[in-house]
Amino acid sequence: MTKRMRVVVSVTCAVLAVIVCALYAQHVEAEAQRERTQTLQRYGGDVVSLVVANRSIEPGETISASDVEARDWISSLAPEGALLSVDDVVGKEVSVPVAANAPLVELNFRNLSLIEDIPAGHVAVSIPITEKLGISAAVAVGSRVVAYRAMDGSAEPLGSSAIVLAVPTAGSSLSHGTITIAVPSGDLSAVLASSSTGDLRLVVPADDVKELPKKQERTSEVEPKGDAAAKKSDGAEAHARS
Repeated sequence: MTKRMRVVVSVTCAVLAVIVCALYAQHVEAEAQRERTQTLQRYGGDVVSLVVANRSIEPGETISASDVEARDWISSLAPEGALLSVDDVVGKEVSVPVAANAPLVELNFRNLSLIEDIPAGHVAVSIPITEKLGISAAVAVGSRVVAYRAMDGSAEPLGSSAIVLAVPTAGSSLSHGTITIAVPSGDLSAVLASSSTGDLRLVVPADDVKELPKKQERTSEVEPKGDAAAKKSDGAEAHARS
């Protein structure tokens, strides 16, 4: 085989390899999308396209096209007042914070009646209600809640107590939805971060509970071994003799 022929064959093989890789990548992407859609349909109802935040968005920010995107969502899990079109939110100013990866709802935009209910020194934030959040969509407006970060078998408070401002409409088929709470401004970053990672937990204390444990974690009793066990035994015997 001549040198020229070897070059032609090499170039042809390289082009074929690129084409095969591109086709494989398209196949993998299509297959992943198909499986995702099937999973959504398998676990509940029809699929709708909602506007979802790509990052945490705080009050006063104007939404740009890169801040949001349309994503498939199970209709029965869609929050009350969820927005369906990206064009409906781009260019609007947010008045109620939204966590990353949470659907945007009407409450995230100028809602004067809600804003008037925000206590001084607090910020209203909408949190998606999930099974992990630990709170029911039926919690009463005005209830006091305490936010915790739960991870690695431990839980730690994220700050002072918060107040429930809004919950999904009673009887709505959008049973999970979002809950809007007023948190102290200094706790906002921690609450949004925990919500975006799925570590956020909300608890509802009774009126007579003034203070909750500062930290809760799993502990296990470890029996002393070796010399430590012997010293403990000797000490117990000496105490008994005395």
